[in-house]
Amino acid sequence: MSKRSLSDRRRAIYTGLQPFFDEAGAMKAVTHWENRYADQPSLALQRYVADICQNNGLKDKRASILRSLLHAMTQESTELLADPRGPDHHESDRPEAASPSQAYAELMLAMMNQIDDSLQHKLRIELFAALRQRQLPLAILEALQNWLGTRQALRLNNAPTALLQKLLNQYYVLLCENFGPVRADRILAQGVNEVQRQHPELDQFIDSLL
Repeated sequence: MSKRSLSDRRRAIYTGLQPFFDEAGAMKAVTHWENRYADQPSLALQRYVADICQNNGLKDKRASILRSLLHAMTQESTELLADPRGPDHHESDRPEAASPSQAYAELMLAMMNQIDDSLQHKLRIELFAALRQRQLPLAILEALQNWLGTRQALRLNNAPTALLQKLLNQYYVLLCENFGPVRADRILAQGVNEVQRQHPELDQFIDSLL
């Protein structure tokens, strides 16, 4: 399996997951594999299965999922499902490795999703207005402007952790001003819990942002 292309290994993971996950769940699990386990030996699959089977409905199926993945890894390429990333996917399009920037983006999304659309829009405007007054690198400011204005994917590449801490703190200040510190703390805590549940590979980076 280790000599196969990334596409074939991804196809094997996707094939092995199919009996147990819906499409959205399978793609989320595939992405986790790409981010954390694509370069690991097959023995690491047991840890991978533990990562993606956190909820009660899947915990009892860990052994079956592991067997399904191991079986898929031994199948011929012609027996596997098509690459879920599509025939035109290039290896260079692989999702960025887990990083503080990715952790920041996921945490911000998890926090914003707790707020209704009208208030969320108001906070986005206020956040960008506050950030424009900071001496941010142009690339960072443009990425934030695109994200806040058009809801494109937030890509900050390798922004320094100290800068990400300041950006997160600025949003927390706005939450306090709009909702009070009690609800702001609750939104932050629930956001952290959601990211830890959905993206356990980002746990160490979340800690560095708080």
